[in-house]
Amino acid sequence: MTYLPEDSPKQNRLEVIKQALKDKAPLTYASLETSGKLQEYLEAHDDEMMARYSDAGKKAWDDPLQSSLVLAYPCNNK
Repeated sequence: MTYLPEDSPKQNRLEVIKQALKDKAPLTYASLETSGKLQEYLEAHDDEMMARYSDAGKKAWDDPLQSSLVLAYPCNNK
């Protein structure tokens, strides 16, 4: 799996998505390319991927923060 941080250039991410689609779903790739909708698909997939990446990052910070607050202030968590 290729790791693409949020600040990686968008064009690099689009190329990775494009190559993965070509390798894993060649019929879908061919259909999107033929219909002229490949770029639209890549952009939408990148937007969704980055939104999930951002949400996962927030959750990674929020969960430990909430746990530490419960440990630090147990009386307030009844």
